[in-house]
Amino acid sequence: MRNNVLASFTVLTAAFAVAPANAGDWSENVNLCAAAAEAEGVVTAGEYRAKFVYGSGASVKTVAIELIPNEGETITAQCKIRRGAVTEFGVKA
Repeated sequence: MRNNVLASFTVLTAAFAVAPANAGDWSENVNLCAAAAEAEGVVTAGEYRAKFVYGSGASVKTVAIELIPNEGETITAQCKIRRGAVTEFGVKA
């Protein structure tokens, strides 16, 4: 019984240790995609906030974000990111 509790605790501790690293990776990708939206002229710097919607992939990551302006309608954008650079950018209708 004691070994099961110890094993469960070890697994939970490892899961919590890994979670922040993954969250940081997606945060960086959200920032890259938001910067691509600014470069494409979809949004103006400082007049919106970017919200993570979903992400997938390993070597080529696909990330979808919502660009929420201070005024107006929300825009959903999707980026493909490889090696820290946006390779594709698109806006969903």
